[in-house]
Amino acid sequence: MASHPTHLSVPLSAEALHVIWQGLNVSYFQNRLPPIEIQWSARLTSSAGLFVGQTGPRDARLLPAVRQGKGRVIRLSTPLLRDQSLLLVRDTLAHEMIHQWQFDVKKCRPSHGREFRRLMDVMNADGLNVSIYHTLTEAVEVFAKFTWRCVRCGYVYHRQRNTLSTRRHRCGQCSGLLQETGDSHVRAPRKSPRPRSLQAVCPVQLSFDF
Repeated sequence: MASHPTHLSVPLSAEALHVIWQGLNVSYFQNRLPPIEIQWSARLTSSAGLFVGQTGPRDARLLPAVRQGKGRVIRLSTPLLRDQSLLLVRDTLAHEMIHQWQFDVKKCRPSHGREFRRLMDVMNADGLNVSIYHTLTEAVEVFAKFTWRCVRCGYVYHRQRNTLSTRRHRCGQCSGLLQETGDSHVRAPRKSPRPRSLQAVCPVQLSFDF
């Protein structure tokens, strides 16, 4: 199991984050991950972590450099992780490192598929708590500015940006129609809702969202 600092406070310094990153790199990736910048982001409020492979479609010309290990970044949310434990920060970083491994080593589009789950299970067998589902739903909702409710099942979707279309998108729970409510803090009925995927907590970006 990779070691991690226990005497530090969140948010960790860049140096402390890289100590954790390097330990995980050696323990679970055979030290094959190329160096990557790790940033704290005050603007990242819809996800705890984010792996970015490119900055935007206009930077497609940079793809060769990106594939060589440059031009990528892991971002961690300052608002969502500030009051969380060091272990959650480590586990969030480990999650993003699996996406980095998919992109930098496997040369494939990051996902939460079989390969992700295989590495996640290996890490968790060592005592980490990497997950595809998050427990920060209420913290995410605090920062939400836009809300949609499913007219069929009542499930509520919170977003920081106006990214859902009532014409093009359907409810992920029941495929029902979505209706914008205008109230960013309307709660969904509590009938054993399915945990929100880390695609909300961790939307991987390769300049064209994953």
